[in-house]
Amino acid sequence: MLAQRKYEVVRPTVRKQRRDRPFNLLGAMICNRMVCVLALGMAVSFLLTLYVSAYAKATQTGYERSDLLGELANIRQENQSLRFQKDGMRDPEVIAAFAAENGMVTGERMAYIRPVEQPNVARNSE
Repeated sequence: MLAQRKYEVVRPTVRKQRRDRPFNLLGAMICNRMVCVLALGMAVSFLLTLYVSAYAKATQTGYERSDLLGELANIRQENQSLRFQKDGMRDPEVIAAFAAENGMVTGERMAYIRPVEQPNVARNSE
């Protein structure tokens, strides 16, 4: 004979069902005031850091520009003095004095130099 099996009757309990909806991160952040204050503080500190770094860069650029403008003014002044010296050296009396100091003499009459025929350096042996 077959053995009889014993079964136990279990009645299901009724549970309150949860609605399955996704986690709302933005809603959780808005509800939590501390998180909101911290996020605002981080945003303000980030913007402040950007502002300070941009201000420092602008200040450094301004100092470099000021230095370069001063250097440019010095170079322009030196250029002007060199131009005055160059103009003074073009004076015929200065040129004549320089020539006399170096043993140059002025010619009585004008002469031209004629080119001399150049000998052929390499000839074709064929």
